Order: sequence, then structure tokens, then C-alpha cells
Amino acid sequence: MTDTKTSIHTEDAVERLGLWLSARLPGSPSVEVTDAVEPAQGFSSRTILFVARWHEDGKAVERRLVARIQRDVSVPMLADVFHQYRIMRAIAANSSVKVPNIDFAERDPTILGAPFFLMDRIDGRVPPDFPSYHQEGWVADLPTGDRTRCWWNGIEEMARLHRIDWRCFSFLAEGTRRAPDAVFYLDQFVGKWFDWARNGQSFPIISEALAYLKEHAPLAAESGLVWNDARLGNTMYQTHGTEVVSLFDFEVATLGPPEVDLAHWVYLDEVFSENFGVPRMDGLPRGAEAVAGFERIYGRRMPQFSYYMAVAALKILILSVRNYGNDKDMGAPAALPDFLVDRLAHYLAEFKAGR
Repeated sequence: MTDTKTSIHTEDAVERLGLWLSARLPGSPSVEVTDAVEPAQGFSSRTILFVARWHEDGKAVERRLVARIQRDVSVPMLADVFHQYRIMRAIAANSSVKVPNIDFAERDPTILGAPFFLMDRIDGRVPPDFPSYHQEGWVADLPTGDRTRCWWNGIEEMARLHRIDWRCFSFLAEGTRRAPDAVFYLDQFVGKWFDWARNGQSFPIISEALAYLKEHAPLAAESGLVWNDARLGNTMYQTHGTEVVSLFDFEVATLGPPEVDLAHWVYLDEVFSENFGVPRMDGLPRGAEAVAGFERIYGRRMPQFSYYMAVAALKILILSVRNYGNDKDMGAPAALPDFLVDRLAHYLAEFKAGR
């Protein structure tokens, strides 16, 4: 992988993309690449937005594209941009879930300094993380009813994602023949991330919680793709409406029960409000109201949802342990954040009380 300090500048990347696209299109037409913008975001990949124009069969063609270019990261679970590529291609091939179309990919790092893929750019609006959507922005400006509709429309789209047979993602199954359950998820993602994040250090709170959750995992009623970063901020909505136009950011998707994503969706509302010292806005369900809605949409009961809330709290706590090691500095704390520790303890206690 290429060091981010010596990665190819946006202007050079754009020129190279034009030549690369030309060689892959029928008849190798001259490709003009314009309107390139590189947002300052993304942990596992660089993102360049651009417009490509060429002529095909005597007709002008214009495509608005997004390049996702692998970064040099120290987190093993973020080290392969093609993980997301394979996930999104499998989603598109096996469902009508709204994800960007992907037609082009390149593993050769010499083209742009790292492997990359291109996906269609989709118009819409995304709830902001910084400043939090609870504080300001288009979500905060919505009437409460529309805000609630956005939230539930995101869940409806996620439910379609979870209905895809887990075997459609065989490259994530690592030889397992059983439907992946919570223990599979904790072993294959949470445990592996913790092994990397701890970096030889001891975190008894995390170790004990992980062991307890593995030992007391409920039976999985369903198994499927776990988006693993399910939240409003990874959901794109209509520019003037509440319907979902795309889900994105599948860099760390894995397998397990749908409740993993549902709990993460709820828990991130807490993180982006209470953790930031911002009042939680009205219209975003939580607790019994959220679970009742999930049960209606998924058509089954979810009696041990507090278990998955504890899993979400554990995962976010682990993410705070160590810096990601790229140019997106997380500012890893000297001590575990009090809010995250308290939330983990709260949901563990809630689960234990309900057993």
C-alpha cells in the first residue's frame, strides 16, 4: 500500500482516471474528466467525485462517478478497499436494496497509487455527523413527523438488506456451514478489532464484557449481512423528501443477526447526542418504541434486544481505544471515555435483569 503522504494528488488522479477509463470503454474513446472534488472524509479510502464524458456509438455519454481509493491504514479490517466492492456487488446482484452501481474496478496500485473502484454518484442528502444532526442541519430543521419518517424509512431499507440470504456473502463466511450468530459476529469482528486495538494493553472492562456476551449470546432468529456501520449518517435521502435513495459505507460489513445493526442504529443516536452534550431531538425512536417498530417490520419478536444494545456499546467503546493510524486522527484517549463505559454498563445491566 502507498503511504498517504506520497499518494497521488487529486489533479494527477483525475488525469490518470481519464486515461484508464478510456482504455476500458468500447473503442477506447477520449474521456474528459471534469468537476473533480475530493471531500476530506473517509477512514478506509479516499473519495474523489467527478464527471466523465465521452462519445459512444456517435452519442455523447456523461457519467457522474465516485472513485474510492484505498488508503494506507493500520487497521487490518480496513485494509482492503475491495471488501466494500465485493459487498456492494453482492447486494446489487441479490436484492433491490438501494446501493450505488459499480461498473469499474482496478487492483493494480500503479494507476492511482493504490487499488480503487468507481461507483455511480447518487444525488441526495445525508445527515451530518459534525456538527451532529441532533444539533443543526437539514434533519434538525425537519418537522418532527418527517424526521420520524426518515428514521423509519432507513430501517425499512435496512430490513431489505437483512433479508438477503447470508450465503450470498460466502466470502465472509470463512468456511462456516451454520447461520452466523452473535458469537460468530463477536469472534469475527468485535474480537478481532479488539485484538488489534488493545495493542498488548489490558482493558479488563472490555475483556470481561466480551467474554460475558459470548457466553450468554441468545439464539439467532435470523442471520444475514451485518452492515456494521448502520446509522443515519450512512444513509442518503431524497434532496426534497424522506425516502432513502442509498445506503453506503460497507467497509467493515460482516455476518450475524440483524439486531446487531438495529441496535447500532439506535445507539449511534445516543452517541451523536448525549455523548456530544447535545439534546436528543424529538422524533427519533428509542427503547420500547424502537423495538416495537423493529418487531413489526421484521415480523418477529426481539425479546433480548438489550443484549444487542450492549454489543453496540462494546463495539463503540473498542473503537475508542486506539488511533486508526491514518490521516484521519481519532485522538485516541488516555483513558476509556466515561460516557461509553457507562453506556456499556447500563445495557449489560439491563440485559442481565431481563434474563
